[in-house]
Amino acid sequence: MIFGIGLLVFGIYQYKNKKNMSINKEAVLQSTITCPECGHKKEETMPTNACQYFYDCENCKQVLKPIGEDCCVYCSYGTVPCPPIQLDQSCC
Repeated sequence: MIFGIGLLVFGIYQYKNKKNMSINKEAVLQSTITCPECGHKKEETMPTNACQYFYDCENCKQVLKPIGEDCCVYCSYGTVPCPPIQLDQSCC
C-alpha cells in the first residue's frame, strides 16, 4: 500500500514538473522554410498568434500547404516547428 502511494505521489510530481517546464520554455521564432518544388530556402519569423496554412515560395511561386497531420507550413517545411508545437500545446 505504501508503495502504491509512493508511485502516485511520484506520478503527480512528474506531471506538475512537466507542466511547469512547458510554461517556462520559450519558443524559437525563426525557421527556414525550404520549398519542395525548387529547393529555395528563406528564413522567416513565425507568427505567435496564428497558424500559417499557406506560404508562397518567392522563387517558383508554388503555394505550400501543410503535409498530412501537420498543422502549418512551418511544421511541414521549416527547420523549426511552430511555437505551439514547440511548447507542447495544441496548434490552432
